Amino acid sequence: MNEYIQTVQKLLGQLTTAEQQEVVEYYREYLLDAGIETYQQAVDELGSPRSLARKVLADYSIKMTEQAGDHAQSRSTVQATKNNVRTVWLIILALLSTPVTIPILIVIGGLFLAFAAVVFSLFVAALAVYLSIIAVGVMGLVMGVSTIFQAPWTGIFYLGIGFFALGASWIGWLILKWIGSKVAWALSWTAQKIYHRFIPRSRAERGRKL
Repeated sequence: MNEYIQTVQKLLGQLTTAEQQEVVEYYREYLLDAGIETYQQAVDELGSPRSLARKVLADYSIKMTEQAGDHAQSRSTVQATKNNVRTVWLIILALLSTPVTIPILIVIGGLFLAFAAVVFSLFVAALAVYLSIIAVGVMGLVMGVSTIFQAPWTGIFYLGIGFFALGASWIGWLILKWIGSKVAWALSWTAQKIYHRFIPRSRAERGRKL
């Protein structure tokens, strides 16, 4: 039993020391109360150490995402997006580590791939337009600087186009970041719903409160 607990703890490196200790103490007490003494008995009751650890990590990541959502104003868009992507990844690992969910995961994976293909195509198109606007802005500035002394009004015209295009590209970048954060949030929300709906839970996991 101790070997099982130690293996689980080694797989919880992403958690803080206090969080690891909380998880370890809970499951050690549960196994002791259930009279489980051997490694195999612990596996039969709780699943493999890797499966349990991945579900614990997914649970903590979901908890952090929910808590951060309550203080959304203090979060940067980049950090929020990173947290959502991390949550999606940990949920996928948790689902993959649970054999009973694999058929369901295949169907869900197909839907995610189709959605990702659409998002990727839109992103590529938006990126192409964004880079084109930057190119126009740079060319406008170069032409403006090279002609302003020979033909001032023409130079000013090109400089105006250049600054306008670069300003538009900056606004476009902010819009892309905002869209990306919303897509990451939508994926995280969907993944959490799937996780709570389909992931099997042992008695010990149902009794553990984060």
